[in-house]
Amino acid sequence: MSAGPLFDRKEVERRLGPAAVEASRRNAAAAPPLRPEQREFLRALFASVSFAEPQAPAADAA
Repeated sequence: MSAGPLFDRKEVERRLGPAAVEASRRNAAAAPPLRPEQREFLRALFASVSFAEPQAPAADAA
């Protein structure tokens, strides 16, 4: 796995474009707040994630 960042906000915003980014921000602002149990569930979920090592593509069996 590379040592670089896994997520680059500026790059994602560039790819999506300003209209999609603004729509996403409006949707997030309009969403109801998470309940405590939802927050805890998400914390536990993300804490349990492990990243798989990149695999070389399998050779075609032809």
